[in-house]
Amino acid sequence: MDKEQAKAGFTKYFGAKTGNFTKETTEDEVKRIYDERSRTYDQEHLAARSAYHKPLAECLHKTLKDVFLDKPNDQIKIIDAGAGTGLIGVELKKLGYTNLCALDISAEMLKEAKEKEIYNEFICASLSEPPIPQIETGQFDALICAATLFEGLVRSSAFVEMIRMVRADGLLCFNIWEKELGDYQETISELEKAGKWICSSKQTIPMYAAEDMPKETLAFVYKVLRN
Repeated sequence: MDKEQAKAGFTKYFGAKTGNFTKETTEDEVKRIYDERSRTYDQEHLAARSAYHKPLAECLHKTLKDVFLDKPNDQIKIIDAGAGTGLIGVELKKLGYTNLCALDISAEMLKEAKEKEIYNEFICASLSEPPIPQIETGQFDALICAATLFEGLVRSSAFVEMIRMVRADGLLCFNIWEKELGDYQETISELEKAGKWICSSKQTIPMYAAEDMPKETLAFVYKVLRN
């Protein structure tokens, strides 16, 4: 499936404004669009048969068990970056992770996430902005970012802030559709060369089950070396 076909699918299930994100889309526009979608967001994902939440959470879970051998799941502090209404948080909770923080650009999305009673902290901020003042360097053991890294939604420079949030030897888990990888690969490689992080795993996981949507996405887990 090429980008134009995927755009048609995103427009069908998530609306024309979401399907037409570009590099020129402003953060104010992103915030407004997701505020407007907040009450229908979960139903949209049911219609698109979103399939990445559980396998992405499991990717992080598997590597966390290798890194934090003696730390109980409920003591591992995880930030869900681009949390939306909390769909990935639901899967993390099933795995025993309850020390969760939700970060999203949309206050209305976070309101919906609160209804799920999964997170114990909420931060409304952009990933693409300079350091988020509410978050200390190395504050979290891990970060997860599900279906947020798309052209026009989050810039590749956000990786710098994502790394800053996580302690050394902590983990970042995120997915990127292969056709979008080119927009992020240069920054990913630059941060590897700079000794900021190292790839722990890369695999293909299901993305959407609807016939007119991308079927697979790449799931990455990176270990922070220094922030």
